[in-house]
Amino acid sequence: MKRITPESVASLDLIPDFCRASALLTQAFVLQLVAIVLTLAGDARGDDAIARLMMLTIYLQWIGLISSGLLCWARRWLRVARPGVVFFVCWGMLVLLVLFLSDLGYLVVTERRWVESLPAESRLEFIARHGTIAAIVVLGVLRYFWARHQWQQNVHAEGEARYQALNARIKPHFLFNSLNSVAELIHARPNDAERMVEDLSDLFRASLEKRGQLGVLHEELDLCRAYLRIEQLRLSEKLHVTWDVPESLRDWPLPMLVIQPLIENAVHHGVSRLRGEGTIRVVIREVNDRLMIDVENPIPDADVSETQVGRTGNHIAVDNIAQRLNLIYGDTARLEMGKDPRLDGPVFCVRLVLPATPKNNELS
Repeated sequence: MKRITPESVASLDLIPDFCRASALLTQAFVLQLVAIVLTLAGDARGDDAIARLMMLTIYLQWIGLISSGLLCWARRWLRVARPGVVFFVCWGMLVLLVLFLSDLGYLVVTERRWVESLPAESRLEFIARHGTIAAIVVLGVLRYFWARHQWQQNVHAEGEARYQALNARIKPHFLFNSLNSVAELIHARPNDAERMVEDLSDLFRASLEKRGQLGVLHEELDLCRAYLRIEQLRLSEKLHVTWDVPESLRDWPLPMLVIQPLIENAVHHGVSRLRGEGTIRVVIREVNDRLMIDVENPIPDADVSETQVGRTGNHIAVDNIAQRLNLIYGDTARLEMGKDPRLDGPVFCVRLVLPATPKNNELS
């Protein structure tokens, strides 16, 4: 029998991507700080200290730059390697590189007779000392990267588990409300009830087939329209919906099932409790590279007072959405709701503000 093991994340996450300029700049800054600390810790003063700083800067920055180029080049060959292999291959490459550059540096300095820049030791002793230091330092740095990699993996797995648990909670919440609507129609209007069950089946099929956390706006709006067809059968002419969605935003990435629960709340806690007809308004705009989604519904007379607005229901959907947005976007996403006074009557507005990408740009 074949053993099934969890899919592993790419081993390249073990070390930073030194093909990016930001990683190179960070490395150069750290190495320069090391050169300054080593200079200050030595006995050289005045012009000798400046000369020593220059030598250390050239030496360390050259090691750092070539090491980064080597790790960048090696990424293509380490894509399928296991983390342990990546760890020791990188360690061996960097130690060998330092040994080579130490030998080259010794020869250059002695050739130019910069004897005062070298301690009183032979070529072999100089190379062995620098190689030993490099072996210890590189081992420590890679061990740090390894620990950071494991921590990130644990955080990602925990966040994914929390997200799936939250996502699983919101689907039954919608299912229960929809089944209640079917039960109301099954005797009085059996044909409509049958069409509602078919729409419900299509809606859940589309929802459950989504494997990733992020979809696109037009997929979410399709779910919303399928849900509204279900409610339209139950509420008939009482429910009206207006859409203000630019065509250019159809492919904006966003988590699935974040707009539909807000529309569901607008129906059940807004329009369905009105004495007459009511209109739900969905407005979507791009503002400062963020997607702004407003879902508005008229407030029933019983909820007009300030202390009651927004308190109807148990807030399962709203709390669920807020937690999922926090897992995906961190503090860069916002969920706001409250009363909005209008000339034609007060409305309850829920606003979602979503950035274009998740906080780690990795959930899709």
